[in-house]
Amino acid sequence: MKKQKNSTKLVRGFIIMKGMPFHRGHEALIEFAKSNCDHLTIFVGAREDEPIPLKYRLHWVSSTFLHDPHIKVIGDNINYPDDLSYDDLSTWWGKHILENFGQFDRVFSSEDYGDVFAKAMGAENVVFNQARTIVPISATMIREKPHTHWEMLNNFAKDYYVKKIAIVGTESTGKTTMAQQLAKYYNTTWCPELGRELIPDTRECTFDDLKLVATEHAKHILKHTRTAKKILFIDTDVNITKSYSKFLFNMELKVPTWVEDANDMDDYIFLYDAPYINDGTRLSEIDRNKLKGFHMKQFEEVGIKLNTFNYPEGHVEYPRGYTKYDQRLLEVIKHIDKYLTKF
Repeated sequence: MKKQKNSTKLVRGFIIMKGMPFHRGHEALIEFAKSNCDHLTIFVGAREDEPIPLKYRLHWVSSTFLHDPHIKVIGDNINYPDDLSYDDLSTWWGKHILENFGQFDRVFSSEDYGDVFAKAMGAENVVFNQARTIVPISATMIREKPHTHWEMLNNFAKDYYVKKIAIVGTESTGKTTMAQQLAKYYNTTWCPELGRELIPDTRECTFDDLKLVATEHAKHILKHTRTAKKILFIDTDVNITKSYSKFLFNMELKVPTWVEDANDMDDYIFLYDAPYINDGTRLSEIDRNKLKGFHMKQFEEVGIKLNTFNYPEGHVEYPRGYTKYDQRLLEVIKHIDKYLTKF
């Protein structure tokens, strides 16, 4: 099959897809289509009630081919009929595309609908690897087990499936060290707490400081999510900042919706008391323990389930170089390993 380069007529290709999510199989289809037409239009079709909103799917495809002059990416939410047979629905889609987006010469697909859909558009159907032997994956397989099929995801789609795990607790309980250790163990990234950077001394914190911490930390969560591999470990979350607001100022901290969304965590690790270390910038031990109660009440009020991990108590003989912090880390890793088996 040739593009008809010697003809004055350019061959216009068309692909319709859900991209839910966008994966390596879609990419292979698109590369095949590019080599068999002069200009390719990709239509990302969605419905409002589908599990992945159109804005994400359209972003993934558009970002991948942003600099390709031979590809145009469009998309829309379409309320197509529910009561049609498979072939009738394919015909409906073909007519819809023809009426709303014009005539195309070739339709490229890897699905059974291709022939009927192309006929309704008045186009030639070109089938690509319908058996899926080249890229053995489907969107359904990825939605069911995204981490299992991680390398089959389009690079821009990966951050959508990153699991965000927050490491929370009161002051001086080892949250930062825990987040760093977990990121190293799982070969991923972690998002540091910004409170210590923006407010070096808790005792000098102001209400406006907490507003700044909430927004800046949310920005960092979004930034680090894009570079994480399957999991992002986050040192504290916005609920901790809200709890500080109540504890220090007896005031409710309101944050923008995008900040709340950035702090939509998948799992919470709450670290209980560890030996108190006063570096001169923290609360007293008594106040630290009071703050823990405020934190726990905050999570309870917003309906967040905490997975709590205590600092081991009592005298235990550990191997040389092994500490109670190491023991707690192993318990947290066991919990996370079990949690990740679902994905």
